Amino acid sequence: MIKEDVIFYKLCVDSFVDGICITDENGIIVMNNKSLEKMFGFNQDELLHQSIAVLIPERYKEININHFLDLIKNPEQFKEGSVNELYGLHKDGKILHVEVKIKHFEYDGHLYTKLMISDISLRKHNEHKIRSINYGLEKEIKKQNKELKHLVKKLKSSNSQLKQEVQQKVLAERKAKASFKKEKEYHVLKSKFLSMASHEFKTPLSGIYTSATLIGKYNDPVDEKINIHVEKIKKLVNQFNAILDDFLLLEKTESKAINYQPEIFVFYKLMKEILHDAQSVIKKGQRFQLTQGNEKAEVFHDKKILSLIFRNIIYNAIKYSNKDSVITIDISTNGYITVKVKDQGIGIPKEDQKHIFERFFRAANALPFQGTGIGLNIVKHHIESLKGSINFKSKESEGTVFIVKLPLKIEDDVKN
Repeated sequence: MIKEDVIFYKLCVDSFVDGICITDENGIIVMNNKSLEKMFGFNQDELLHQSIAVLIPERYKEININHFLDLIKNPEQFKEGSVNELYGLHKDGKILHVEVKIKHFEYDGHLYTKLMISDISLRKHNEHKIRSINYGLEKEIKKQNKELKHLVKKLKSSNSQLKQEVQQKVLAERKAKASFKKEKEYHVLKSKFLSMASHEFKTPLSGIYTSATLIGKYNDPVDEKINIHVEKIKKLVNQFNAILDDFLLLEKTESKAINYQPEIFVFYKLMKEILHDAQSVIKKGQRFQLTQGNEKAEVFHDKKILSLIFRNIIYNAIKYSNKDSVITIDISTNGYITVKVKDQGIGIPKEDQKHIFERFFRAANALPFQGTGIGLNIVKHHIESLKGSINFKSKESEGTVFIVKLPLKIEDDVKN
């Protein structure tokens, strides 16, 4: 097939992590890399000149090989570069879950097919595992919900008799405590479920992001429409990862698994980094107005936690403000770190303001916007753990200002 530079091209394909297999128009393997041999358990050059059927399980062989040969002979009816999930056959007889990407090319008047093969057996195992976990958790939650509803029903019945008998009131209070305990157990179970699900989702999300990156890399010649969709996939994966990170951080916060790691840094520089990163999500016409007293003032804090706090507040200001609006950030490091973030957004309805820091709560006018309702809850938890305070003033349809106040130095009893 290749008359010159065979060694060079072999080194190139051997460097790929994924398995590479090139077949002729009859489905005979004419080149493969070491990753493919390792994936399917074959020795060096053992696959050469064999039919692609050697990699297909017996019970799928007739259907898949006919499908593959039809794909080779009539490539125009299949989408180039499409991804197919198939079953593969290891040399020792083990069945593998594989992902196959197919591309055709011509050389010296002959048609060849390149297959890029990834072993996704672990991913499939994890997906099955999380489905089993989800089923068990959902079953347990339904059971506890049923018990909770039953207790609430009994509690209501007891409340109706409180006016007549004092004894009934005591009984109702006991049942109310039992109901509260059940509800608390439910919330703990839900948090553990979210944390577990978040960890399990991370692996397939990483695979999706990697695949999208590879699609962009192999988009040659460049198709701008493909690039647009690749970037959209990567952006959505990052958004999903951010939501999962919120749930993971929530679980750590509840279990007190976070240890603060303070360091000395220039606070104004951190805020500039946050505003620079925010340019990727800022709306058309929105702009920041930043004021700072001492631009060189140093603080002794956990930089990641402070970044989490102020990113959350500033990104909320962006999300809930209209285009062509101004977001004002006023920073003071005189004795304390004091940051005021003022927007011209939708504001918080008066009746919702008392709940704004509650977990999973979202104001009525914020429901059309994407969010989980846990960001401000986590922010308030960390600010209070750092011996600081957070307050706000807001008027619906006019905007909101958040005021955060923190000591310049993290205290010794806060570090652990």
